[in-house]
Amino acid sequence: MARSWHDDLSVMEELTEAMLDAMSMFPKRIVRVEELVHTFQMPLSQIQILNLVAKRDLSIGQISQKMGIAKPNVTPLVDALDERGYVVRIRKEGDRRIVYVHIQPEGEACLREIRGVIGRQIMEWPSAVTRNEAQKMSASLASICRIMALVDEDEEG
Repeated sequence: MARSWHDDLSVMEELTEAMLDAMSMFPKRIVRVEELVHTFQMPLSQIQILNLVAKRDLSIGQISQKMGIAKPNVTPLVDALDERGYVVRIRKEGDRRIVYVHIQPEGEACLREIRGVIGRQIMEWPSAVTRNEAQKMSASLASICRIMALVDEDEEG
């Protein structure tokens, strides 16, 4: 019977080390988060919410779960995005207790600008980064997002 990667200690050690390295370098070296926060005058958590609801409408509870922060902490973040005209709350038909956060055209425009800043930051990477490495990184990030979606599905039930 084939072993699961879960049982391979060397894979787990490599993954753990890579994860720790990425966590410490990503916000400062890969994407300069502080520049995004300053440029758009919003905390990273609001940028993350904007990106999440751009993909599909989400409830406060779903946002809370995906971001790993408490529901009461999500509400003021959504309130601030709502005040800027970036999102709107929509009550679910048939169950008015459930409220979804929906991105507005202004929020989509802001997110395009954010993507533009990130794109410019990426273009500043050293020329020693090869096309192959950039493509591998893109594929790796896509894998990370797929794994996170699987973790979310598993936690949802």
